[in-house]
Amino acid sequence: MRSCALVACALVACGGDDGAVGPDSGVDGTTGDGAACSKPALAQTWAMGLVSNAVTTLSAAPRSTTTQRTTARNFLQAQLMQLGLTPSLQSYSTGANVTARIAATMTTTKRIIIGAHFDTVSGSPGANDNASGVAAVLAVAHYLQDTTCRNANVDIVFFDEEEVGLVGARAYAATLSAADVVAVHTIDQVGWDADNDHRFEIELPTTSLEAEYKAAAPIVGVPVTVTTTQGTDHQAFREAGFPAVGVTEEYVGGDTTPYRHTAQDTASTVEIDYAVLGAQLAAQVVMTEVSP
Repeated sequence: MRSCALVACALVACGGDDGAVGPDSGVDGTTGDGAACSKPALAQTWAMGLVSNAVTTLSAAPRSTTTQRTTARNFLQAQLMQLGLTPSLQSYSTGANVTARIAATMTTTKRIIIGAHFDTVSGSPGANDNASGVAAVLAVAHYLQDTTCRNANVDIVFFDEEEVGLVGARAYAATLSAADVVAVHTIDQVGWDADNDHRFEIELPTTSLEAEYKAAAPIVGVPVTVTTTQGTDHQAFREAGFPAVGVTEEYVGGDTTPYRHTAQDTASTVEIDYAVLGAQLAAQVVMTEVSP
């Protein structure tokens, strides 16, 4: 495993968990019952362990056959329960997505979706593609659980069968209402950074989502590049009319894993600290989106 230094983030810069009123708080920085709104700092001691465990456990075997994907779903449901969430399966004809909701702290039907596919091609353990994305989404869920004021529901979704045509993402998109969806964020491959520049690519964002990620990037301490890449889960939502964006390593820029879809896509090739930075980038954006 290669290493790159995590970028520390001060509580004030990240809207930290010291109870202080920040620019993303409500008018008076409270929930309405006198309790101060707060967001967790991005630098957390649990992050490396959570991401490492998810990548290592998921990539112990491929996740292509029915049995392999069932084992992965069981693991993901257990991870969500450890975060205090109540997971469920959204079954469709050939598979099932794993979902859980982080409820808004106020009455609303608005929802933000953040997800990653958990399946692999046959014969590949899929550590980077896409255990790294799944691990990042689990970390985002942890950050959101520690965010005390949320003006939208956040649905955590692990998509099945991305590798055979975005099947799980399309099945999930078909259940959504345009009136409710604020944004969809998907994460696919965030574990390779050979040149150590910490750069992420933001795939086909709307104008608003592009602005959100560009605002979050300096807070996290990472550069971002906008691309027009499709072919992964965010495409399914865009085709259905929802504002969606993908987060990935430098797939277009060329600094991307050479082991994609091979037996060599193992946990030893994933840079866990870079994957944590990807989680922090997405978490900063979504925590801002849910801020009253």
